[in-house]
Amino acid sequence: MKKFRKLQLVVLAVLLGVSLLLLTACQPGTTTTTADPGVTSAASDTWPVTVTNAAGESIVIEKKPEAIAVTNVWAAEMLLDMIDVSRIKALSTWGDDPVLSATAEKAAAVAERVNTLDAEGIVAVKPDLVIIDTFSDTDGSLTRTLNDAGIVVLQLASPTNFAEIKAAIATLANATGAAAAGDALISTIDETLDGVQAKLSGLDDNQKLNVMYYEDYYDASGSSAGMLAAYGSGSPFEAIAAAAGLVNVCNAPNYSAVSKEKVVGEWKPDILIVPAITYNADFKAIDDSGASIIAAIKADPLMTTLPAVQNDHVFALTERYRGSTSHYMAQAVVELAEKAYPDLMS
Repeated sequence: MKKFRKLQLVVLAVLLGVSLLLLTACQPGTTTTTADPGVTSAASDTWPVTVTNAAGESIVIEKKPEAIAVTNVWAAEMLLDMIDVSRIKALSTWGDDPVLSATAEKAAAVAERVNTLDAEGIVAVKPDLVIIDTFSDTDGSLTRTLNDAGIVVLQLASPTNFAEIKAAIATLANATGAAAAGDALISTIDETLDGVQAKLSGLDDNQKLNVMYYEDYYDASGSSAGMLAAYGSGSPFEAIAAAAGLVNVCNAPNYSAVSKEKVVGEWKPDILIVPAITYNADFKAIDDSGASIIAAIKADPLMTTLPAVQNDHVFALTERYRGSTSHYMAQAVVELAEKAYPDLMS
């Protein structure tokens, strides 16, 4: 029993780690961009450029980067869709799985893999620009090590909403000389979200359905180990729900544990969104379209009292969209709106 409980805890820790990972001054003659959510990429490709990192510091990039290392999935998805893959020399292994990343096929053309726990490995690929997430370098030690090796580092915070996603695209576009491509990605997000809003324009506030993202681990016997983490205000799921015309009922601190009793007795969501994936013994993501957890929820006596379960409104979204914090997150909005309001979205 102790061994099994230890395995449960390991699985929970891995799942939360994956969720968090799949979430993390001007000079004359330079182009500058900041993290202002309203910013769009610069109109010209001139060098040097100055961009602003997550700490508000100015990062000067003297020439167009041609050997870029990207250590997080969301930035990799943006760059793989903005610049020629030959300019990207190394990526994180997390972006190789087509279940978890929409750009896995493009990522396959990049030969090297790096991780933020191995600074020497990053230096070895001889990058002229490294993109890292604040989540991966909380104390700044990796940035200092790379800077000492003469490498320019651009550290950005994981976006949690569409304004931040567009700002990150603009910053990366300017940092890599991909202004037009950056503008195109931003326009794609706006067009997708505007299309959903147009179809839901007749939806009154009192008609909006309640929703929550429910992540639970059920063992082979069907026993629940409890909800893994809350996705409340400030989470990417909150942004997805709002853009899809729904109200996220989860008001617990992000990633805190939440009991089923709170979900059933207080929040009572009309719709439950659950993970589309499960994991095998090697912790490889398996896309089962949420079948495993949906079956377990429907067999759970407490959960069957929920309106969402009673009305068969328990759904999974495509994981590489739902779990993304790049421009691909807009596709999760479309999917959620279609499931919540099929008549309006048809």
